[in-house]
Amino acid sequence: MRATLAPTCIVAGIVCLPVLAQESPRPAPGSLAERFRQLDRNGDGKLSRNEIPRVFDRLDTDRDGAVTADEVRARFERAAAARRAMPGTSEDDGVVQTEHKLTVDGRERTYVVQAPERPRDKLPVVFFFHGGGGRGERVAARGFRGMVAKENFLAVYPSGWKNHWNDGRQAARIAAQTENVDDVKFVRAIVDDLEKRYPIDLSRIFATGVSNGGIFSHYLAAKAADLFAGIAPVIGGLAEPVAPTFQPSHPISLLVIQGEADPLVPIGGGAIAGSDRGGRVIPTEQMLKKYLAHNGIAGEPQVEQLPDLDPKDGTTTEVRRWPAGRDGVRVVYYLVKGGGHTMPGEPGGGALPEAFVGKTSRDFNGLEVIWQFFKTCPPRVRSTAPRPAGTAPAASTSPKVNEKP
Repeated sequence: MRATLAPTCIVAGIVCLPVLAQESPRPAPGSLAERFRQLDRNGDGKLSRNEIPRVFDRLDTDRDGAVTADEVRARFERAAAARRAMPGTSEDDGVVQTEHKLTVDGRERTYVVQAPERPRDKLPVVFFFHGGGGRGERVAARGFRGMVAKENFLAVYPSGWKNHWNDGRQAARIAAQTENVDDVKFVRAIVDDLEKRYPIDLSRIFATGVSNGGIFSHYLAAKAADLFAGIAPVIGGLAEPVAPTFQPSHPISLLVIQGEADPLVPIGGGAIAGSDRGGRVIPTEQMLKKYLAHNGIAGEPQVEQLPDLDPKDGTTTEVRRWPAGRDGVRVVYYLVKGGGHTMPGEPGGGALPEAFVGKTSRDFNGLEVIWQFFKTCPPRVRSTAPRPAGTAPAASTSPKVNEKP
């Protein structure tokens, strides 16, 4: 594997689409089309006021008494354009952003890094995996950047193959999965590349992601627990084909953020967006039991109800915190009652209307909760055993952390 660097400007003033929880600017055809069909209960190819009463007037732009898929898509693109014009973080925020390229199994892959300009110590690494149809550079625009310099960690935003991750669902409509792309190998190659250029803390590598990226975080727990100390999947369950053999190589900390009313990734398990072509996940409670058993946690959780800071958002949040398990690992569950397929705290809830993705909690900031959780996770005790076959370090010509791209 070889690596090269493609310079990118540091985000300043104008940012890319900050949709953390939904499909990004041009959504994956399967997810949006399938959700449209779910709402179109009479199957006439249009949405009536009865089918989407709360957002009908906003979407029926031609005032013909029906909402078409084209009108929904146009609404999405207008929202995306407005978000791109939102002010971002300035260049003097103490963060250096670079974009990198790696060739893995003959495929050119990319990832974005946000690093403190002046690291104070070894840097924990937080991977953020986008949702289906997304790109790393888009979620980087509204990800962890505001915390990187202050909290002294490295934020990494890879891009999936053809905008998706191979998360183990075996979904017929996702190229990364039908082509059996080895995304675990890609992630290991990124870590090798990072290790050559940044003072990273190899015992504190973490993964989070939304939707497809959240499901992939579970897949990394199953296949790369030697590398990751903890994961924090958001609105993304454990893939059904992965569940029967789920046995991570190490105890692993877990934070789950899940909307109880998610219309795309069902909390009770089943087909993604109502179609088996998108693959299936197991019920969230069943997934939690697997982690608790694997981590050796038998005690009951402490249950907390978060303050309802915004009664108008239509959600409340219950938090369950279990006792520490083997090696001190932690399991925490944020159950967003009434919440949909969105990142809590995300301004505007994302680009798609509530009828498509559900409600967004304003009672906590999901990204802040994720980082605070990772800060408290015990480090991974790394083995001295050789790496798995095919995961040799990649060559790199990328700059060191204090060099400007």
